Formats: sequence, structure tokens, C-alpha cells
Amino acid sequence: MEKPVTHVPYHNLILTGYMGLGRTAVGRIIAARLGVECLDLDTEIQLREKISPEEVRKVYGEGRLRGLEDELCREFSLRRSTVIIVGGQTLLETGNRERLLNSGFLLVLTCALNEILRRLHASQGARFHDPKARAAVLYQVRRERQIHQLPDLSTLDTTQLSVEEVAAASIQFWYDRETVNWKLDNIPSEG
Repeated sequence: MEKPVTHVPYHNLILTGYMGLGRTAVGRIIAARLGVECLDLDTEIQLREKISPEEVRKVYGEGRLRGLEDELCREFSLRRSTVIIVGGQTLLETGNRERLLNSGFLLVLTCALNEILRRLHASQGARFHDPKARAAVLYQVRRERQIHQLPDLSTLDTTQLSVEEVAAASIQFWYDRETVNWKLDNIPSEG
């Protein structure tokens, strides 16, 4: 039985990781359990532009998509007690990463490559059999892998975990980080 929520962390929880790992599902579960807002960068772009981020890239170019991501990261960084879901590629932009990290704690969801491919095959269905579609997905996975080269990342291996277990572990991470941060902020200064 879950403990009742008596407070929520002040800082944001920023979730990222490979496509196909259920970032959005995890974020929504966390938000529902804690009664906080969940903002997904891709969903917000789709709501504003009325087309998917991939369509924005195809129709208007990479620059327009990056501009939208920058704008939304600025807005998201002003929020508190919010679950924020972003793709790893967005966080490779130093300004976006710094803004978001100043507002919260980053958790990178990881998974064994064979499990990523299995999950993508299950979610993409017949489209995954098309060599062009599969190549596009694998290209995206390779791009998102670049985030792992950044220093001081907190990661959660989801290979053997259900979405519910990932959500529970993410909540624990969020509370642990908030507690450590609070304790560090309240250490009396000498002198």
C-alpha cells in the first residue's frame, strides 16, 4: 500500500531517455500519484503547432524545431513541482540543459539495446519492418545516446522494470534529491 502524499518536491523532475522506454507513461503515472503537473515537450510542440515535432522538422526545418524547444524549455524552467519530459537531443543544447537543471533534477532512463529494439518493434508494429522507418528510428536512438556522454548523469536502467516500477523508482529519486538539496541549503555557514 502506498503512503499518502504529504508534500511534493519543490524542484522539478526532468525525465529523459531513449524513445520507446515509456518516458511519457512514466511521467503521467508520477504526476497522477503525486497530484502534480506533467509537461511533455513533444506534446506541447504538437499542441502549439498542430503537427508533430517530426513534421515541424520536415516542413519548417531543424532551426524552427530547435527554436520551439528552446522557447518551451524556458517556460518549463519557470515551473516548480512539475514532471518535465524531454528528449535527450533537446538536452544536448547547453542552454536548455542549464535552464532545466537550474529548476530541477534530471533522471535519464536507460535500457539494454536489445530491449530498446524489442520495445520499439512492439510499439511501431508493421512500420518497424519498413527499412526506412527502422533506419529513422535507429538514427534517433543513436542521436539520443549522445546524452550519456554528459558528466554527472543520474540514470535508471529500466531493462527489467515495468512502467509502474520505473515510476516508483523515479519518485524515490525525486524525493531523495529534494531531501539532499534541502539539507545542503540549510547547512549553517561559518563565521
